[in-house]
Amino acid sequence: MAAIKKAVPKKRLVAMKRPIRGKKPALQYTSKERQEHGSDLEINCLETFVRYIEANTNLEYVLYRGQKEDWPLVPKLSRVKIRSGNELAAERMMLENFKRLARPHLSKIPGNDWEWLALAQHHGMATRLLDWTSNPLAALWFAIAQPSTSKYGVVHVLFADEKAFLKPTEIHKLDPFKETKPKIFQPEISTIRIQSQSGWFTTQKLNKRTNNFEPFNKSSSFSRDMQRLIIPSECFSDLRYQLDKFGVNRFSLFQDLDGIAAYAEWSHTQFTDEGEPDANLTKGKKL
Repeated sequence: MAAIKKAVPKKRLVAMKRPIRGKKPALQYTSKERQEHGSDLEINCLETFVRYIEANTNLEYVLYRGQKEDWPLVPKLSRVKIRSGNELAAERMMLENFKRLARPHLSKIPGNDWEWLALAQHHGMATRLLDWTSNPLAALWFAIAQPSTSKYGVVHVLFADEKAFLKPTEIHKLDPFKETKPKIFQPEISTIRIQSQSGWFTTQKLNKRTNNFEPFNKSSSFSRDMQRLIIPSECFSDLRYQLDKFGVNRFSLFQDLDGIAAYAEWSHTQFTDEGEPDANLTKGKKL
């Protein structure tokens, strides 16, 4: 099982005070946005991000999730439109279809529904799971990997209680479809992609009245254990180049033909937010 970061008391969360060379202008918030982002920390360069990680985390029980926009922390199952019935019934039917059709393509068969859900999730199927990582740089990359259509992207930092993590012995005893409280787990069967991304998963709290999943950061058991890092969209391209220099890119995080093809293309093309080629900002170091 991959090492994860251990939570530190919330009182130790600190913003970075030292000025950063080449710092981007701060985001301009409306009064409503200022109220929503009161406890957030703005990240404008890789140095700021690394100093935050060094100052506020140690070796266990911290997970990260990067998003190019500040979408609600709900699983894909709650974001897609279900054709008939409710999302829970649809999930079971989708998973049964996935199991039946996926078996001929697998060298090792998952031993329980937690592992089946994780496998289906990583191949794009809508499930109750949210993807997280124990690698903060991987989370930052997922936040800035593509140009954003909003003001900012986010990295959610989860300072989790050890009790929230499912042990391997518990996974074999519990039914994920009967769990109503948030859980954190890492499947025993792990694909190359899950390994390269230091992948972890969370389940959501189920609202018994509506049969819908509540946003993860609104769950009473985790709402006070999370920090949101705000990345202005104008910083995305610089961060993308900086992470690539440290070997954090689509090639290293996906480790398959799709990742290699996408990285090769990016190395010789320009995203819409990358502007004119800069001789000082080389990319594609791994090619």
